[in-house]
Amino acid sequence: MKILRIIEKKKIHQAAELLLNSKEAIALTGAGVSTESGIPDFRGEDGIWKKFPIETFGTLESLLKNPAKFWEMAQKIAPNLFKAKPNPGHCALAELEKMDLIKAVITQNIDELHQKAGSIIVYEVHGSINRFNCLGCKASYTKEQVYRKLKKEKKTGPQCEFCATPLKPSVVLFGEGLPRFEIFQSQALAKKADVMLIVGSSLSVAPICDLPLYTLREKGKLIIVNDQPTHLDEKAEVVINHKSGTILPLIVEEIKKLKSEQEPIV
Repeated sequence: MKILRIIEKKKIHQAAELLLNSKEAIALTGAGVSTESGIPDFRGEDGIWKKFPIETFGTLESLLKNPAKFWEMAQKIAPNLFKAKPNPGHCALAELEKMDLIKAVITQNIDELHQKAGSIIVYEVHGSINRFNCLGCKASYTKEQVYRKLKKEKKTGPQCEFCATPLKPSVVLFGEGLPRFEIFQSQALAKKADVMLIVGSSLSVAPICDLPLYTLREKGKLIIVNDQPTHLDEKAEVVINHKSGTILPLIVEEIKKLKSEQEPIV
């Protein structure tokens, strides 16, 4: 930690100043935030799609073709998703929102850990694992209802009680479009943002990887906190290649320090 503070202290201070002086800052988060809570990455070298190939398990077509196979995979990866808890990075982002320093979180993650940490304005551009819908009549089901149905309907996968159509998690599968409202809001926020705090994202998944470009075109600034380099590092104002669970709380503490220094002495 001492070495980290020596190397990154200036960057942490710079990021804190940018956020403190911003008017319309937002956060964009990716898998790197969730992996620090023990959730496996989907796209990494040891990610979920390596164990469960996309063409067999990850497309809407594969779900419709063989629902039981899809749900067999879902039952294997669900425990890690459901038992995960927010880490210090999630909590720091929620605190920044409470301080009115970020206006919203746009996330590629499906685990709802931002909400569990206390963030209120969260746009889930890839959906959520905690909600389930019928592909036919659009009836909605809770996690507990789907668990009960899985025990009874292992051979077919859970089906809707009203129209017998397969159920699916409210996550965006390959072959599906992204949710229109969330995408519209994310693009509007990115265009309006004077600072975008990018956390735990490789910025490689379209169309979300384009959001920082909207901010840059409108003369906004980027802060990138990611343990690996990204293709936008050269265009960012601040780049910190480290774990978000370590860096974000330090940025929050630095902001508090700066605010206390700005307060008039009575």
